[in-house]
Amino acid sequence: MGSYKQSGSVRMLAVQVLIRILEKKHKADVALEQLGANLDTRDRALLHELVLGVLRCFYALEADFSRFLKQKPDIEARMTLLLGTYQLRYMRVPSHAAVSECVNVMKRLQPKASGMVNAVLRKVAAGERPRKLKPYQRAGIPNWLYKHWRDAFGQDVVQTFSQVLQTPAHLCVAVFVDRKTWLEEVYSMGIEVEKGAFSPYAALLPVGTNVTLLPGFDEGAFTVMDQAAQMAVLALDAPEDGLILDVCAAPGGKTALLAHRFPKARIVAVELNSKRIPRLKQNLLRLKCDNVRVVQADALDLSVLESCADAIFLDAPCSASGILRRHPDAKFLHDEDAVNALVVVQKNMLLCCLKALKEDAILVYAVCSINPQENEQVIEGFNVISSNRILPADEHDGFFWAKLHK
Repeated sequence: MGSYKQSGSVRMLAVQVLIRILEKKHKADVALEQLGANLDTRDRALLHELVLGVLRCFYALEADFSRFLKQKPDIEARMTLLLGTYQLRYMRVPSHAAVSECVNVMKRLQPKASGMVNAVLRKVAAGERPRKLKPYQRAGIPNWLYKHWRDAFGQDVVQTFSQVLQTPAHLCVAVFVDRKTWLEEVYSMGIEVEKGAFSPYAALLPVGTNVTLLPGFDEGAFTVMDQAAQMAVLALDAPEDGLILDVCAAPGGKTALLAHRFPKARIVAVELNSKRIPRLKQNLLRLKCDNVRVVQADALDLSVLESCADAIFLDAPCSASGILRRHPDAKFLHDEDAVNALVVVQKNMLLCCLKALKEDAILVYAVCSINPQENEQVIEGFNVISSNRILPADEHDGFFWAKLHK
């Protein structure tokens, strides 16, 4: 972790990243990339651990330190208290170091509040975690989302899978070479690895594994992709040599799996966001997806492709509620109104994609959200062959996909 003296600047950056995410609604990966650009590998890993840890455990952390406050602190102090409480409860940092580092951060940001932060964190360090948390605090999700999930899945189920969402996720990859041989190579490097039980391509590795050091990275032997997403791609039926559209394709993991599943097919990766296309092309080049053509286009306007696709995979934009352990910022970026707005987009995209599909062909609608309104309610009224929602578990993310017939 480096010396506590050196890591002080990392904690300062962590406070600034958290402010961007929680107050200014920036995406975590963008804020971390911008503010952590000049850090070395070790400090960057610490910054990620601090920020993502706070976001995953936000509601329990807030309930923990708030017991010792008479009034709500301003934003800098609040972020620093979240950071300090996270270190005290979840990291192997000596209490005195965790407290003093946070006090030093406050002395630089807001000197008048440093005494309050010192007093509150000392009380947190001296006591136990609060015994009574509200259900949504224990689940680590916003209250409105907890109520939706409780009504849809039941309180016990939500509390079970929400604990998974508060822990870092395994690294999961889709392996495009012989999986058994590749697993043996990885294991010989001293890395604990196991094959995924839900996809014939999947391999699970420890949290924080450096993918670029794994065998075959430069040669395109694998791509990072959760088992749940792999299962959704495997649900698509397509003729061996047909035209397959992968809609909302970036960053390209699902496109690559389609390309390896259907090597004789012509695959068109459709992506609207011009900023994401370079990375999409770079990934497809590394993964040797020679049968893929990238097209910048709006999924809400595929009229030029009317009734021409033999199969379509639609990975629609969503609230990311099934992958909160990987992207814990999503629960702060999407409120109830935002989800309802996404549902409208999802339905319109589905309608547009069906117009581009040939008669008697298959479309798979997929989202990394487990919200029923983004799942069953979107596909209501369509010719659904089958649908599957899997809730988050240690081995995979939460996901929903439906196979539709035109």
